[in-house]
Amino acid sequence: MTACDATKLTVQQMQTFCEVYRCGGYAEASRRLDMTVTTLWEQIRVLQRTYQTTLFARKGRLVTATPAADTLYRHLQPILESIQSSFESIHEEESRPVEIRMVVGVRMMLEELGRPLQAFARSYPSIHLRLMTADNRTAQQMLDDNDAEIALMIEPFREARLDGISIQRLYEIEYLAVMLKRHRLAKRRRVAIGDLLDEPLVLGHQNTIVRREFDRWLARSGSLSQPHIRIETDNSATTIACVRAGLGIGIVAGLSGGRMVKSLATKSLSNEMGKVFLVACTRTGYRPSRSVADLLELIQHSTVSAKGV
Repeated sequence: MTACDATKLTVQQMQTFCEVYRCGGYAEASRRLDMTVTTLWEQIRVLQRTYQTTLFARKGRLVTATPAADTLYRHLQPILESIQSSFESIHEEESRPVEIRMVVGVRMMLEELGRPLQAFARSYPSIHLRLMTADNRTAQQMLDDNDAEIALMIEPFREARLDGISIQRLYEIEYLAVMLKRHRLAKRRRVAIGDLLDEPLVLGHQNTIVRREFDRWLARSGSLSQPHIRIETDNSATTIACVRAGLGIGIVAGLSGGRMVKSLATKSLSNEMGKVFLVACTRTGYRPSRSVADLLELIQHSTVSAKGV
């Protein structure tokens, strides 16, 4: 596209296009942008003339994005995100009220975030933090819907990542078997997954990272024994609580020295289930302000130091 063509674009047109693309139609995009459907449709029509292509095709009452729209979204969404980030950075530099919205996991909040959040609050007393908990899928959707700036989570499999989400690894955790200290397996120096299959297990449901990695191990190992899964959970904190209540052996992703497992026995399963990382997710194109960059650095360094790495 020539420079002359680019001057015809407006931020409003780009925002309208990206919202219609995300929503898959004009009605929901109209509600989110507080604009009439007619106005949105006219802006899309101008954008189509500018690019000399069709961006959306109608199928009855539905709107389907064309391959050209897919390409355009990949280019425009990061630009819009960068523009939005510029407002946050300027407001922060001028000491205007700033809010950082962050989605975290429950176990992570209880075990790893206390110290870095304290340090952050001391360094940035005027910044308001809004902390929310959600599973990986919901957290990514919250980013996509602009309901949060950052999401901290276990690194999702590639097929479970939403388009338009960028990932930064913060630190490594590990897959652990968690049990009561009086359990017979707690006395062993090492425990393998095969040793756990006949035990009542507390495990994440099938959409969790831990469960999917556990199921992959079952497929790789060719084990004929079916695991005895007594309870399914949606987060490691709940799994650990069930173990503490004597409901079975839990399999989680976490830290062997974490506060939640201090009164329990832990055995690493990393040799069989592989590595696992805590990551920070943002919308592609998001440029963190100084405070956000410092917050992520505090979280990373605090946890690495606590592990003695």
